[in-house]
Amino acid sequence: MTLYAVDLQTGDFLWRCPDCHEYIRFPDLSLLYLTDQIGRCQGCRAQKILKINPRLISLYMDAWTRDGAWPQSNSWVEALPVTA
Repeated sequence: MTLYAVDLQTGDFLWRCPDCHEYIRFPDLSLLYLTDQIGRCQGCRAQKILKINPRLISLYMDAWTRDGAWPQSNSWVEALPVTA
């Protein structure tokens, strides 16, 4: 049985992504369990996909901007192309 930390001020459950080591907040345990089973946060999953297929960056950015549901961590930013 895995134990998860709880933020006593907000009641959110905290989970630490094993890839980026960022603490991710979840309002309920069902979302945390799903993420824990997948094994990485949304930002790290997006980073992996964007490194494989960088042409999806504009599609992802459009979707995240439109619905305001940005990834839980900023690790996906590492997949953005660097321009000089």
